Amino acid sequence: MLAQIIYSHQVIANQFNKNNPEPSSGISQSQKSFSKKFMIVTADKRASLAAREVLLAGGNALDAAIAAQNVLSVVEPQSSGLGGGGFLLFFNNINKKVFAYDGRETSSSLVKGDMYLINNNKMQFIEAVQKPFSVGVPGLYSMLADAHNKFGVLEWEKLFISAIKYSESFEVGERLNKLLNWAPHIKKNKFVNDTYFTKGEAKKKGSVIQNLELKKSLKILSKNPYSINKGILAKKISERLNNKLSLNDLRNWKTIEREPLCKVINSYKICGFPPPTSGGVGLIQIISILSNKKNFINKKDPHLAKHLFIEASRLAYQDRNLYITDPLFFDVPTKALISDKYLKLRSDLINNNKSIPNFKPGNLENIKDKKIIIGKNFEQKSTTHISIVDKYGNAVALTSSIEFAFGSGITTGGFFLNNQITDFSFFNKSPEGHLIANRVEPNKRPRSSMSPTFIFFKNELIGILGSPGGSRIICYVSKVAFEILFLKNDPLSAVTSPHYCSRDNFTEIENSNINSDLKQYLQKNYHDIKYKNMTSGLNIIWKKNQFWQGIADPRREGFAIGN
Repeated sequence: MLAQIIYSHQVIANQFNKNNPEPSSGISQSQKSFSKKFMIVTADKRASLAAREVLLAGGNALDAAIAAQNVLSVVEPQSSGLGGGGFLLFFNNINKKVFAYDGRETSSSLVKGDMYLINNNKMQFIEAVQKPFSVGVPGLYSMLADAHNKFGVLEWEKLFISAIKYSESFEVGERLNKLLNWAPHIKKNKFVNDTYFTKGEAKKKGSVIQNLELKKSLKILSKNPYSINKGILAKKISERLNNKLSLNDLRNWKTIEREPLCKVINSYKICGFPPPTSGGVGLIQIISILSNKKNFINKKDPHLAKHLFIEASRLAYQDRNLYITDPLFFDVPTKALISDKYLKLRSDLINNNKSIPNFKPGNLENIKDKKIIIGKNFEQKSTTHISIVDKYGNAVALTSSIEFAFGSGITTGGFFLNNQITDFSFFNKSPEGHLIANRVEPNKRPRSSMSPTFIFFKNELIGILGSPGGSRIICYVSKVAFEILFLKNDPLSAVTSPHYCSRDNFTEIENSNINSDLKQYLQKNYHDIKYKNMTSGLNIIWKKNQFWQGIADPRREGFAIGN
């Protein structure tokens, strides 16, 4: 039997629990677009327009995504950037093949398994965030450069034109202003105060920011795509962290081209990203479990459908917390976790009329180390997602992150360094000696929930999905896919409708537009409900009647544009 003791992090100190690290501006009107040629959806209008310029200049979806990411690195510094990492799915329409590029950060060679413990107690999250050893080796840009070397059309340097322009002058958006006011760990950073604040107050929406340090870094990167890991920028990063990330750590980082995780479910092929992210496994598990319950799912009984989704997500998160980690360090049973036989057994555990809060992880055979326990982590919501399809039918789903809002709060070269190493479990084992798969180890990639996703119907690409949102990303993306594929909801409705999810014993419902009938139904069926500000940032593209429909989540500031 697998040990099933749960060692989870404490709830973040009250101020971080009460406030969402990526607070919502409320549900506003969704931004959407239609096109027969190409479609772009990003977290910011300026990034979408930069991607559009690249496509109109003859670039492909990958070129456009890189240009968009460059702009987001300037205007959305709280969510991603030069100091972060990410996961890229690229669909090459010529050979109808999906490629998966892993740009996840790795821990320093100097980290220790107990570094987040003080007298055997977990360090406070906000304290851990700011430690130099919480910064992982950034991998986003070297990964993008590797993908561009293989599939890019336009010159790498040309993809930086818009970002460099914005680094000279860009206007503060509402979300950036809110997070500057909120973030507790950036207040003492002189560069941050000089750049983003005026007399101690965050620059207001519409005011202008100039980041000439970032401009220098972008110019360096435009000339040397690998500077963050093997050039001038690598030296800056290592020196800023007092060599807690050595130049060797930075140089030794490598992109891993992984086999995309694909499964055919009800004539649809769903392709996600494999470990170290739990996104692909979680999404495929949830949709597969619900497929086994499809006879009970229909629009005439939407409450039952949502009950089933919540229970399916609860099952998936149990497996995620136990099994998913860097596959170089643990024999992750990926194939077993998404197998038909296993998921049928999991779906049979669901009671149509009663919530079961205490599901356990599946007991898989042939796991080399069965003395492992569940380890939960502080996975924060400062992430961004880009969805693009070009006129040739090539597509990109790119999710990138610096983990917490403004990452570690540590800056160099005009950009924030990530705190991705806090995505590991703070405990590495139980008192009995049972290890946590996602524990801190040197040169290891922490578990993620980022879920870039492609959906195909009869081998035709019809959906490009992804979202920020911390560990709830899996629920956000799965819920949209579920409502479109099973309930036949319009993609716009699937994005804008209130979220529901379970990551543990509780059922979470989005705290806005609460459906009182659903609430009563779930309570009657023994759900222990928590109401949450579930600030997704779904940026999706869906093909409908030969048109690409782009939808940007109204909970953030995304922008969809086609041609």
